[in-house]
Amino acid sequence: MTEKTKYNEDTVAVWKLPLADGIHEIEFEHGTATGKRIIRLDGKIVRRKDWMFRLVGDEVFDIDKVQCTIKVEPDGLFMYTYDLLVDGKKLEEFCEYISKNRSTWLIITDNGVENRIILDKATMDIFVNGTQVTDAMSEFIENGTETHFSVGEMLVTIRTEHSCDKKIGVVHSLFVNGVIVSEL
Repeated sequence: MTEKTKYNEDTVAVWKLPLADGIHEIEFEHGTATGKRIIRLDGKIVRRKDWMFRLVGDEVFDIDKVQCTIKVEPDGLFMYTYDLLVDGKKLEEFCEYISKNRSTWLIITDNGVENRIILDKATMDIFVNGTQVTDAMSEFIENGTETHFSVGEMLVTIRTEHSCDKKIGVVHSLFVNGVIVSEL
C-alpha cells in the first residue's frame, strides 16, 4: 500500500510528533464543503466534528499532558493552510527544542521489545517509554556522573561528562550492559 492510499481522501495533513513515549502520527481530515473535521492519533479518532459552518479555526487536543493545536487558516479562495502547534510552538520549533534539550536512545530487549529512553538534560529526569525512572542510582566519576537503572534484564547506564571543549559542553552517553548505544 502506498502512502497516498493509506489516508482518507479528505486527509489534508499528517504530522509525526516525537514525544517521550514514542513518535505519534497525527492525521487531520478537513471536509472543505461540509466543514467536517476528524483528528486521528496513531490511527484512532480522538476528535470528530461532522458538520461545521465555520471552515477555519483551531482544534485543540491533548496527548498525555502535551497540548496540541491544529490551526486551520484561509489561504486564498477555498484554500487553507494547516499548522500543528505543540505546547504553543510550531512543530518544527518544538522538534528543535526537543533535540537541544533531550537525548533519545532506542534499545531492544532480548525478547525483541523496543524501549525508548529519554534524558531531559535540564532536569536530568530519565524516561523509559514515557514513564519516569524513579529507582535510578547515580555516582560521581572523573569529569561527571553515571546513572544506573534497569530495563528488563538489561543494566543501563547514562554517563554524563564534560567534553573539555567549550563548544561541545556536556556529553551524554548511554550504555547497555557496558556497550555504547548511538543516540537517535
